[in-house]
Amino acid sequence: MPDALIYAHAPSYDAGYHRWIMGAFTMQALRFNFRTLCRNAAERGEQLQARLLDALGARHGAKALPDFGIERAAQLIGCTANYIRSLEARAEAPQPRLIEAGSLQRRVYNYNDVNHLRTVMGRGVHRPDGAAAARVVFSNLKGGVAKTTMSLHFAQYCAREGYRVLLVDADPQATTTGAFGFIPDLDLGDGDDLSQALLAGPQHLETAIRRTHWAQLDLLPSRLALQYVDWQLSQPAERTHAELGAPPVRLTRALAQVEDRYDLIVIDTPPSLGMLSINAIAAASLIVMPIVPHMYDISSSVQYFRILEQVCELYAREIDVARLAILLTKVDNSTETLNNIAVINGAYGELILSNRMGLTKELQKSASDQLSIYEIDQPRGSRDTYHRAVMMLDAVNSELLLAVRQLWQQQVLVGIEAAEAGHGRVRA
Repeated sequence: MPDALIYAHAPSYDAGYHRWIMGAFTMQALRFNFRTLCRNAAERGEQLQARLLDALGARHGAKALPDFGIERAAQLIGCTANYIRSLEARAEAPQPRLIEAGSLQRRVYNYNDVNHLRTVMGRGVHRPDGAAAARVVFSNLKGGVAKTTMSLHFAQYCAREGYRVLLVDADPQATTTGAFGFIPDLDLGDGDDLSQALLAGPQHLETAIRRTHWAQLDLLPSRLALQYVDWQLSQPAERTHAELGAPPVRLTRALAQVEDRYDLIVIDTPPSLGMLSINAIAAASLIVMPIVPHMYDISSSVQYFRILEQVCELYAREIDVARLAILLTKVDNSTETLNNIAVINGAYGELILSNRMGLTKELQKSASDQLSIYEIDQPRGSRDTYHRAVMMLDAVNSELLLAVRQLWQQQVLVGIEAAEAGHGRVRA
């Protein structure tokens, strides 16, 4: 600070001037240094991350599905418990696992056991012949709408019902990846995500897929480094890449390498409309848009549809979405929420799913343990709260699965009509 400026602002008495000038120099010495703060915060964060990784690594690999009794197994399969017992007695089904229950031994099963029994009984499910793997994308411009929660539970629900599912984590936050026990900084390295499939070639997607503790469910994990891919795909050099094609279609081409193995491909997207989200939308046959019935979220939905319209105009050839469904999430019984739902119904009525996902603490509690509702064996809160959460999830997921089956039926009918038309031309 120039001397003239200091004297110009100095008080007329000596004691006051002394305090003032010392304060000026102190402020100069304590001037905020943002770069130093970031460096110190990063160093402290790395120390904290190391401690967290040590703690998580101690229980790493312990993921398992919950056990339940024969009555629940029979309910899931759609048969009687006695029928399962008779198959096991005749050695026509695998022998069950047994646990001690007092003086008795109790049969126990999990979802993988149930799917094995379905196969033995000839009750396995799969997409119909002539239909492609359904690609279900959970997408919204706004975060905090339960997008990851719903994509995770829908993928697990479909696997529970016996379908072969690939869950793609396209969100660099990697929350879905963590839910399966994979720690990005510990388990995953370069190429163990979508990056190579989008930047180097579609054949790399297969090597990034990971098996999970769900026999019917595979995972394509994510890492924070995937954020770089979002930026890289928007660069001018990527737009004219002869071998890889236009950036928006690269995920579609990569999924084509493996989609024959699956009935459904479920994709969780980041809360944005960057290149990762656009790739997912271009690959989608069904888009599920979760919305929280609050005014800010309603306003965000308007912006989402406007941006989506522009994206469709830019990439008209690449985007071939068959259906869009709006899912209301975090719904409570307040008057304000009910009024907002009425507003949303007035605007988007025919797009809104009949079932809603209510606000429940059971989801929050299970998520804190890196588990889904379908994976916990004991409620984290009251049993009634747990059962309500399961009922809401089952109702929403059942409706979404019905929408997928309708898409499959449409594809089969289109294939039949095309075949008949082709036969007609041959006869002519």
